[in-house]
Amino acid sequence: RDRLYIGNLHPTVDEYALLQVFTKFGKVSKLDFLFHKTGPNKGKPRGYAFIQYLNEGDAKKALENVNGKLLRGRKLAVTFAHQAPLEQSGGSRQVSRTKRVDARPTTLSMMKSGIHARSEGTDSKIAMMEAKLRQME
Repeated sequence: RDRLYIGNLHPTVDEYALLQVFTKFGKVSKLDFLFHKTGPNKGKPRGYAFIQYLNEGDAKKALENVNGKLLRGRKLAVTFAHQAPLEQSGGSRQVSRTKRVDARPTTLSMMKSGIHARSEGTDSKIAMMEAKLRQME
């Protein structure tokens, strides 16, 4: 609980700016400032970072004082790292995949597992339609 997640960072915020804000509350032992590794935003900041303090009290103090405060026109989102959001957009365009709510298998998963979802009635209807098409040729 001595590690904080800092989100909604403006693209111009760098490590130095973060340290200026967060060292006021205690000794920072580690700063993880994340950058895009691939894609059109390669080398640009992801829009979030992690800061670790030497003790938990300093982290709590920073969380209480900085969360919701403006930094370069954006409200900072500060939480303990274990409560950080799982998916990050960081201001970039990312397509998030939605989880399937229903428990039905996908067509691809059925093909891979060899499960045939068609009933016998469906197979016979398809066979009849194919026969009609052959007659029309």
